[in-house]
Amino acid sequence: MMKNKQRFLMITLLSCFMLMLAGCSLAKEDAGNDTKDTLIGAFITDEYLDLFDLDAYLDGNASKLLQNPGTVINDTDGCTNPLYAKTDRKSSKDPSDWKISFDGIKGLNLLNLIWTDENDTICRALQSSDGICDAQIDWTESDNSTETVLSATIYTVPQGSDKSPAYYVNPVYQTSDGKIYVVPGSGISNSSISDESDNMSICLNDQTDSMEKWITKTEKCSVTVRFSSMFKPVKITLIQMDEKNQVLKQEEYIPGNLPDQLTTEKDTSYFVIETEKKAPDGRKEITRDIYECKDSDDEVSLETFYAMDNKIVSKQYTEIKWDN
Repeated sequence: MMKNKQRFLMITLLSCFMLMLAGCSLAKEDAGNDTKDTLIGAFITDEYLDLFDLDAYLDGNASKLLQNPGTVINDTDGCTNPLYAKTDRKSSKDPSDWKISFDGIKGLNLLNLIWTDENDTICRALQSSDGICDAQIDWTESDNSTETVLSATIYTVPQGSDKSPAYYVNPVYQTSDGKIYVVPGSGISNSSISDESDNMSICLNDQTDSMEKWITKTEKCSVTVRFSSMFKPVKITLIQMDEKNQVLKQEEYIPGNLPDQLTTEKDTSYFVIETEKKAPDGRKEITRDIYECKDSDDEVSLETFYAMDNKIVSKQYTEIKWDN
């Protein structure tokens, strides 16, 4: 009976500061060895990843909690269970083609995948989900260091004054033997609830040092995810114009349903893209972008936006074939 009361007391104490544990981190070491794992990106979710191991926390801090019932213990290393990814290789040897998921949890991947090819060459590839816009990756390499910089933007649809969404940028790591896992990360609430604007960003940073022939090798990685608000696109109008600024052709599309490729009219000099968007209060707003053909060999892709079911706005690309 006494043990049950003690355990009840510890659980009651924990309920008072579980929110503080949201920031607890996993020691980035693969189980069973001393090799630190490498930060390779982020898994963005609209719910907090609750991977906290309550039993491990109680086992490690039981005596402290019983001796000091009012104490909050912030040392939570080793109390987070990593969530390992499931990989569908899709019959491809190129990891950039693989589908990487985390136990069926809905979210967006922004990953710098690392693998070794048949020639023992280290390869890297950017993988991003629909809904990740303007994804970029930069590598800087020297004899003893490698630095990777990942960045992207997520556009969210404002929902109104009482429905401010929250998003969590969860760090993703890769072990030395290629396993990929995610741990809980920080979250933000979209403060721009009625207008379009740039809001805020979350940045992850990590550094891994290793010894190779008595030389320290350093690998750095930073991941920046920017969040911006965008009204829901409801109609896309493509207008083809000639060099005299006369309309040659005008077509309307449902956002997300534009063709993958479009051949212009013979005398088309440039495109005007009109995007009609709807605000939470019902008002409409129209934005216009111009795409110009400067040379017949130019490769141009039109960028348009569409809202997905998860209230995130993604980009669609339409390749333009100039018939001139």
